[in-house]
Amino acid sequence: MLFAIMGLLTLARPALAAERLHLAPALVERIGALCPDCVTTGVIACGDADVLTGPKYYKHAFLGTPRRAYLMSWPMGDEDMRQLSQTLPHDAAQAAIADRFRAVTLLAIEADGAVRSLGSPTAEVLLPEKLHACLADPAKPWGCCVAGCGQEECCEKSLGSHRISLRWPDDGAERLSFRWSRNGSSMLLRRADGVPKTDYFCLVWNALRLD
Repeated sequence: MLFAIMGLLTLARPALAAERLHLAPALVERIGALCPDCVTTGVIACGDADVLTGPKYYKHAFLGTPRRAYLMSWPMGDEDMRQLSQTLPHDAAQAAIADRFRAVTLLAIEADGAVRSLGSPTAEVLLPEKLHACLADPAKPWGCCVAGCGQEECCEKSLGSHRISLRWPDDGAERLSFRWSRNGSSMLLRRADGVPKTDYFCLVWNALRLD
């Protein structure tokens, strides 16, 4: 139920795609030193179930034990995924998407403002063949019931959805993984022995500016 609610909220707030996180200049500078793409291209921001862009982001960003926030460099958007499906065979498109996600940088932000990079992850991508074939037709919009609820659209309810999962190397203390989804249920999962699990909701509809 919570995933469904998040999906509806994501669809209801498309204008937020151009918003900023309004981070302090000193923090943006520290982030940029570790991840230049985070500043020039934008980020995926993660936080609690009420995570927002804009000045309120910081209030919802820090979770877990110890309390920590996470940002991820922007991998690609829907237009990029569609372009790959239109120009590449299925296996090549799947591999190209994996390459883009494998190149992301995950940043951990501590409560005192310290920032560290967790590097790039391993990536697994599954692109359903039926969805790939549909997206290769530029005449068909991507979505459900956006063109009469029929064969003239690429509806993931019948064709399947991308399944993209990322994992960062276990540093001996914590295990981090990320599940990407177009429907608003993208999650960063933080696991460590001896402490409660922490799930972050991530805003993935568009790259978010830091400034």
